[in-house]
Amino acid sequence: MKRGLVLVVLLILVVCIIVFEPFRGAPPNPEVKANGKDVPTVQGSYCWDSLLRSQCGDKVYRDGLDMAKEQKPVNVSSGSIVRVELSGNPEQVKLTQWHEQKKKSRVVLKDDQFNAPTEPGVYVYELNSRWKQGDGQFGFSLKVQ
Repeated sequence: MKRGLVLVVLLILVVCIIVFEPFRGAPPNPEVKANGKDVPTVQGSYCWDSLLRSQCGDKVYRDGLDMAKEQKPVNVSSGSIVRVELSGNPEQVKLTQWHEQKKKSRVVLKDDQFNAPTEPGVYVYELNSRWKQGDGQFGFSLKVQ
């Protein structure tokens, strides 16, 4: 009986640690999908406070263009839906788009998604997010065909 109770308590503790992630040392990576494909992201600079430690990671990237320059863009259809999911209920999310290395504009996320541009080309995105525990910067790129 005691052994069973100990196992149940341990199981509940493990589930709580997995679900609530109190020991996470960095912000959660966004899950980006377009045309049913996963879009890889690059993590930029961040600061994060967790239960046992607080840390900042400064990356050498200047902006989203710099973050995504080594990344191969994911091919998407013109106007397709791009879904950007962030776990942990971020308090603020800002998405910036670059086109042809120079044109910078703000993109509005509605229900965690936006439409890919209609004009063909390579588009780079910088995602800046803020949670109660800290903030993070991420980059990804899309090739609209």
